[in-house]
Amino acid sequence: MDDSLILVTIILAGFSVKIVSQKISPRSKLFDSFATMLTNIVYYSLVPLAFTYTFSTRRLAESDVLIVASFTVYIVVAGFSFKHISRDWKEDLRNATLLTVLFPNAVFLGFPVSFALFGDVKVASILGLATLTFNVLIPDFIALKRVSLVKILKLPALAGFLIGVVINQLGWPVTYVSSILWWTPKTLSYLATFVLGLRLQLGGIASDMVKKPLLVTILYRFIIAPVVAVFFALLVGLPQAESIQLAVVSGMPPAVLNTLMASKYGWRPDLVAYITFILTIPTVLALPIIGALAL
Repeated sequence: MDDSLILVTIILAGFSVKIVSQKISPRSKLFDSFATMLTNIVYYSLVPLAFTYTFSTRRLAESDVLIVASFTVYIVVAGFSFKHISRDWKEDLRNATLLTVLFPNAVFLGFPVSFALFGDVKVASILGLATLTFNVLIPDFIALKRVSLVKILKLPALAGFLIGVVINQLGWPVTYVSSILWWTPKTLSYLATFVLGLRLQLGGIASDMVKKPLLVTILYRFIIAPVVAVFFALLVGLPQAESIQLAVVSGMPPAVLNTLMASKYGWRPDLVAYITFILTIPTVLALPIIGALAL
């Protein structure tokens, strides 16, 4: 089966499980417990294991720093311009939309998309690490007006990254680790995609409230983010292959973690989940076209 069809099937399977469980037992907390358990498995187990595998089997390069710099430039450009666009919005709506604007699904979709189109996850892995870090750092700063370095150091993705780098530098454990953890990147991709399906929401939101945030998210996620990535790549002289991957992964729909962060601070998680669904399905369906253009 084509990889894009696999992703769509997995997302729809997760969403179907949610619909069926709500029909059978609408007041039961069993589904929420199940979804939370899978989310924790992905975030606290598979993410660090996949990052350990990825960064233990390849050396860090100058291009990795440039990829993080590219995302940082986008964060600054998008943050300041969005502040102007949303100056008259309600605070919870503005913060919810800011999450969907800033953070791409570099891990949960970026990994399988990179596998399908390019055969590796070099760009998706380093951009995913940056995304996960900023996805915790920025919402905390907005809500609490401070940065918690302790939270950053406790990030599972960062732990996996650091362990992978140490293993790579040691050299001798690489073969051993790669033979054990070879399955983690693809398993992460598929289980995370299933969790995305579990978290999706299609109804219960007024259309007049969705329209503006949705259009703004489309503008930033699918136009401004890839354009910034391309211009930055040309400016610093990234290799063509990495530039293309950077543009594609930068233009992914909103990240799954956005919904969790929105729930944490009460920033319309229903809206964030809805926009994520609306933009994810067309993106996955368009993978063959994206692949043809990219290659």
